[in-house]
Amino acid sequence: ALIFGVVAACYWNSLFCGFVFDDVSAILDNKDLHPSTPIKNLFLNDFWGTPMSEERSHKSYRPLTVFTFRLNYLFSELNAVSYHFLNVIFHAIVCIIFLKVCKLFLDNKSSLVASLLFAVHPIHTEAVTGVVGRAELLSSIFFLAAFLSYTRSRGPENTIVWTPIAATVFLVAIATLCKEQGVTVVGICCVYEVFIAQGYTVPILWYTMLHILQGKGSIPYCMLQMLLKLI
Repeated sequence: ALIFGVVAACYWNSLFCGFVFDDVSAILDNKDLHPSTPIKNLFLNDFWGTPMSEERSHKSYRPLTVFTFRLNYLFSELNAVSYHFLNVIFHAIVCIIFLKVCKLFLDNKSSLVASLLFAVHPIHTEAVTGVVGRAELLSSIFFLAAFLSYTRSRGPENTIVWTPIAATVFLVAIATLCKEQGVTVVGICCVYEVFIAQGYTVPILWYTMLHILQGKGSIPYCMLQMLLKLI
């Protein structure tokens, strides 16, 4: 509730911003938002409604974000307030998931402070106030959710729990279909697995890899397990 309140206090005035800059191309001029356009076109066209196969296409592929624009259009057509309202809600959700991520590494008080600072940081202004910024917001939701899911893949006695792994794969795909950068969470999971879950340090990892490459040792079981999860 506190996070929602802080986000609302920061961004309530964005509800009345209208459509600006890239919003014109992505919303006003994009026929993929219209109910008369087949849903399949969302998966054939780029973010701006241009067929991916055409040379003039921007090649930005974000069909799930465009789908949320289409839902906005279905209920309120081109009433900009509804589009901005959803963006504010999505930002609040990102901040709440960020709080859960912080709790993996910090105590409750520090995590709350970090999430509140994250909520009000001006770097997010463009993503929240510009309707096209919804791509970043949606991708961030599933990016963080994928990471949270991955952190639950370690069971008792360092066993692998496959359900969170499967959920992570699904969430990575969703994040990427919201905005391409969503796939980078795979790298974050790799870093977490190596240095947090398995407890490697850079020197130990370097020493282990060097010995394996020189044929002086076999691959440790924990590293095999790690590779199995990541692959």
